[in-house]
Amino acid sequence: PDSNNISVLDLYDYSHFFVEAGNSPLGISFDNSKKNVFVSNWYDGVISVIDLVSKRKKYEIKVGKSPAGIYFDNINQKLYVANRESNNISVINTENFEVEKSIKVQDSPFGVYSEDYLNYVVVTNVQSSSISIIEKKNFNLLKNIKVGKWPYSAVHDKINNYLYITNQRDDSISVIDMDKKENVKTLVDVCEYPEGIDISYVQNLIVVACWFEDNIILINLDDFSLQKKIK
Repeated sequence: PDSNNISVLDLYDYSHFFVEAGNSPLGISFDNSKKNVFVSNWYDGVISVIDLVSKRKKYEIKVGKSPAGIYFDNINQKLYVANRESNNISVINTENFEVEKSIKVQDSPFGVYSEDYLNYVVVTNVQSSSISIIEKKNFNLLKNIKVGKWPYSAVHDKINNYLYITNQRDDSISVIDMDKKENVKTLVDVCEYPEGIDISYVQNLIVVACWFEDNIILINLDDFSLQKKIK
C-alpha cells in the first residue's frame, strides 16, 4: 500500500516484477481468462484494472469510500468490492467495468470471500461484529449473522458446510452452520489477533495466521483441537 504497486511472482522460476497499481492498493483479485488484475485503492475510492500482459493500469472504476477486500466471481464475471467507509458492497460488471449494484450491509465491511462453487458471497463487517451473506444470482442480502469482535477473514468448509470467521479482537474463530445460517460455536483464545484463514483438506487442518503472535496455528478440522504453532 505505501509503495503504490503490486508484486507479481512467477512460481515456475521465482522471478518477480512490480506493477504500478494506483494510490494505496489494498485488496486484489484476478481474472485469469482476460489476464486482468483488480486492485482496490483505499484512499482514492477506485478499483484499478491492470493488464498483466502490458503490465500497465488500463482502467479505473469509481466505487465507494475506502474500498478494501474484493472478490472476483469467475462464473458470472462480477467483482464484489467492500467499501469500508460507505458501509456497502459494489458489484461491478467486468465486461463493461460499470457498477451494476450497490448493496447496503452493516458497519465497516472489510473482507469479501467466496468460491466458484458457492452461490453466495461472505462479507465481514468489522465494526458491527457481523458477517453479511449476499446471494450471487440476484445480489440479495440473505442474512446478517453476529460473530465475534472485528471479524476479518472467512473460509468455507465444504465437508461440513461451515464457515470459519477470524475475529481479530476476540482472539477467536466463529463457526457458522450454513445449513442453518447460524453461529453455532466459537473457538476461543486461539491466538492473538487471528487474521488470515484457510483449509488444508489433505491434512485435515484449519490454518490461521496470527498477526500479534507472528505465527501460524494449525487446528484439527474435526474436533477443532490445536495441533501445532509455527513461528
